[in-house]
Amino acid sequence: MSSSRPHSGMLAVAVLASALSTVCANAGALTPAVSTQEFDNPHRGFMLWGSSYAVDGGVDNFHGAHIYHVYLPWRIIETADQVFDWNAVETLYLQPILNDDPLATFVLRPVADYPESAASQIDAHYTGGENERDYPKFLEQAPLNIPYAVRAKCDSDGPIRSLDYNNTAARQQMQQFVQALAARFDGDPRITAIQVGLLGFWGEWHTSGCEDLQPNAQTRSLIRDAYTAAFLKTPLQTRYARASDVGSALFGFHEDYFPSFTGKCNAFNPQMPSCSDDGWWNLEYGLANEVPAARQNWMVNPVSGESPNSNQKSTWTNRTADVRKLLRDYHFSFLGPAGAHETSGNAAKLKTLKSDLGYRLGISTVTWPNTQVRGQQAALQLGIKNHGSAPLYNAYHVELHWVAADGSTKARTSIPAVTLSEIMPGTVQSRSTTFTVPSSLAPGSYALRLALADDTPGRRNIAPQNDGQDAQRRLPLGQVQVN
Repeated sequence: MSSSRPHSGMLAVAVLASALSTVCANAGALTPAVSTQEFDNPHRGFMLWGSSYAVDGGVDNFHGAHIYHVYLPWRIIETADQVFDWNAVETLYLQPILNDDPLATFVLRPVADYPESAASQIDAHYTGGENERDYPKFLEQAPLNIPYAVRAKCDSDGPIRSLDYNNTAARQQMQQFVQALAARFDGDPRITAIQVGLLGFWGEWHTSGCEDLQPNAQTRSLIRDAYTAAFLKTPLQTRYARASDVGSALFGFHEDYFPSFTGKCNAFNPQMPSCSDDGWWNLEYGLANEVPAARQNWMVNPVSGESPNSNQKSTWTNRTADVRKLLRDYHFSFLGPAGAHETSGNAAKLKTLKSDLGYRLGISTVTWPNTQVRGQQAALQLGIKNHGSAPLYNAYHVELHWVAADGSTKARTSIPAVTLSEIMPGTVQSRSTTFTVPSSLAPGSYALRLALADDTPGRRNIAPQNDGQDAQRRLPLGQVQVN
């Protein structure tokens, strides 16, 4: 005789169906509009000169820049063999900027030979004389005895004091320095990128005008590999898309002659001023002929550029449409420190250029349960679109916040199913996932808000590309009842 009690499996299905029906009946949903505003978000936009900030007493900031380019003289950092003065980096270079701009982030480039160091104020914190020497004195002395060269001029640049980069001991010392640099800064949320530097004039891996001083391909490869082995979190950039400089590494690029050496000269009519595209110094040439696989490196490491000459600066405002095309085609994330943004005026055009730089992450859709049970799983559907020209390279994540009537945040939880760095330009990442309602919440009504938060607690959130954010740059979703 059969029992009238339902089978346990049937009962489970019925309970699940009832729960899903309840959730769907009590679901909140939001499809926020895309904002036309240009938000000052971290690690993208314009970059300013920060190398002599403490000496100059600051720098003019006309267009909302928060990235600062800092040359780090090797001489300042390594005071004796394997003795590193990181406090000097903080107090002489980083903290003076942070005191004035708490939102500052940094692009750091270690340098061993900055031509005309004294004229550029790179030597502002040197002691002991020999102000054209940007590398530590102990490298020249026993027991290392690394050779060096002094030149009055190389092309029009000089004076020069250049280490023998191809010396075996010099290579070993540079590799050790890179390891120490990574131990200090890899994963530091203040760092937008590390430009690999060290080699050649200005850390640009060339010695133009004195080719006999240049680091050879073997040296370049050794230092390249030292960086890729040591830096596992912080984005890396190199100057040239050259085979020995890049190899299979996923370096981003910093183009220091933008837009003259960026694309093909015949891509625009008239050509960009001083255009040259017949060698590896041109980004497009390098990507087409030297390291074709590196054309996709922008997907994991940033591209940037600066315009040191007046005719290059003028293209930002006189040929804005052409410059915008280059920024989008090559996926630039920031521009500077040299450029048209160093002067006031042209605000509308520069704001347009800024909007083409880097990521712009907007919330497309969100669905969540209006009624939640603390300590229990709840369903979440989330779509985020990248309206920018490049991805986000630094460590951020999605959070949900429960905010009480008095405005205080009572709990927060991360949504690991969403990976912000994987959202490429023009694409939407859609996720159906779950989250655990924090058990610390007292029963009651809360405002549910969504944040794009730094992985380091206490730092400013990314403003989503949507209007209606609160004072903490969070997107209000709606009221939820926690039982």
